[in-house]
Amino acid sequence: MNRWLADPDLLIRNRIPKDLPPLRPAASQEDALIVARGENGEPLVPITGVEVKRCYAEIDFTEMPPQAMLRAGLLDRIQRAQTALPEGFTIVVLDGWRTRDFQGELLNYYRDLSGGDMGLFVSDPSWSQRMLPHVSGGAVDLTLAVDGVPVAMGSDFDVFDESSFLLAFEDVPDDGDPARLLAKDLRRLLGKVLVDAGCAPYPLEWWHWSYGDQLWAAFAGESVTLYSEIDD
Repeated sequence: MNRWLADPDLLIRNRIPKDLPPLRPAASQEDALIVARGENGEPLVPITGVEVKRCYAEIDFTEMPPQAMLRAGLLDRIQRAQTALPEGFTIVVLDGWRTRDFQGELLNYYRDLSGGDMGLFVSDPSWSQRMLPHVSGGAVDLTLAVDGVPVAMGSDFDVFDESSFLLAFEDVPDDGDPARLLAKDLRRLLGKVLVDAGCAPYPLEWWHWSYGDQLWAAFAGESVTLYSEIDD
């Protein structure tokens, strides 16, 4: 497996606000599946205003889009979230919009690497009931950078086990392991600014956030998505 993100210095915790609220749980897959699909026509736009580190560019994929893009509404919310971070903290986008072909290529890559099924970690393009979040342009993979260095937050990017679950560190006590406490605080910091900006989390991956797709609609109490899949 590639190593994408750096382990943060434990002293970073002193720079994180102490009054961060607990992470709000993500909507369930069952609730997301009953959300109807809509489309507001909002364009895909190049990612600007935040740093981009295209992790998958380090792998020899043939179907990866040539440019990192997101729906305009999601990008606006990420930019707004970044302005709410403490000094020295910024947002780094790791992946955005995918074509169906790239989604399939990514799934096959990780199936081959793991030797098994990827479950809900990497969406299967053959699914008909569940919208492919990244193919809608309304899903993004991201992390925080501290003083310009993108950091792991309890797990690296694309580690597909329980350490990557959104709430994996929520129950760490105040006198717990310092590295686990830092992961808890970093996830809470990222979660607060993104939820305040209107984004929704994904239960299995702390780095995956969305706006306008089915999971966002279920999280926000909406009955119809803003976006459907784009596969140009």
